[in-house]
Amino acid sequence: MVVFFLIVLGSLSFVSGTSAEPIDVFANSLSLDRGTQLHGSNGTLIYRGGLVLTSPDTRFGGLSGLVISSDGAELVSVSDRGWWLQARLGYDLYGNLDSINVGELTPMLPLDAQSDEGSVWLDAEALVHLPNGDFVVAFERPHRLWQYSGTNGIARSLRVASILTGLSHNRGIEALAMLDDERLIAIAESGPSASAMSGWIFGATQSESFSYPYDGYFRPSDAVRMDDCRVLVLERGYNERRGVAGRLMLLDSVTITAGARLRPRKFVELGAPIPLDNFEALAVRRDPRGALLVYLLSDDNYSPRQRTLLLMFEFVEME
Repeated sequence: MVVFFLIVLGSLSFVSGTSAEPIDVFANSLSLDRGTQLHGSNGTLIYRGGLVLTSPDTRFGGLSGLVISSDGAELVSVSDRGWWLQARLGYDLYGNLDSINVGELTPMLPLDAQSDEGSVWLDAEALVHLPNGDFVVAFERPHRLWQYSGTNGIARSLRVASILTGLSHNRGIEALAMLDDERLIAIAESGPSASAMSGWIFGATQSESFSYPYDGYFRPSDAVRMDDCRVLVLERGYNERRGVAGRLMLLDSVTITAGARLRPRKFVELGAPIPLDNFEALAVRRDPRGALLVYLLSDDNYSPRQRTLLLMFEFVEME
């Protein structure tokens, strides 16, 4: 049995906890024309602004998982070294992403409220915002899901660790999303065979497994509920021969069932002129016109050879 969460309606709110610390985050706009389009077999991504994020604070970076408030003003992310990042986003008169402000870092508290567990223990890889306002975070090394009432809250364990014991040490849950108002899905970047990744549906009283296809290169790195019928999955690929790549895939929610082998459809492959990096985080929201906006965030792995990119696109489907 999996003891999970109570679902009620709620919203993201930027509230500073007592342990939050201000952090300088600088944003440089990408030299790419807004309105640039990436065409795919099922539609188009229209570039609506992008930022290269930097900070003199050595704690900044390694970001995985992303939540954007419904109005686009607030951002929450988690890092590979056990930090919450909160920030406010700014937009121009046309609704294009153009700035980041009021950055704060808060240590992720483990079960006993002590924040000195070490960066390996607090390697956060995925984040989802529940309708009741809580967050669920997926950690790896060791693999587990913890629930937080807020960025200043103490972790509460979701009893799923025994289900995740078969995952590879550094290839745990990377994609975490709401399937509906009562169930959560999780997809790992390792699995039972050379052609399948492990996935689960977590409900209030039980968990069920499914598999996600693996082609030997692309692995799921995040997911988000797009609407009542579909889930959007971010996949990233990397090896020395092919380098880095990324793509967005679509899943029909009704096909995500116990024992299923999922068949995602490619929406669009990321690439030139859009810059590529280690995209590990995905979020969506609707603007006042009803257009679907997609946010991508990259994990720089605390490496000077990589960047923290925050990109926003308009998602336009083929009619």
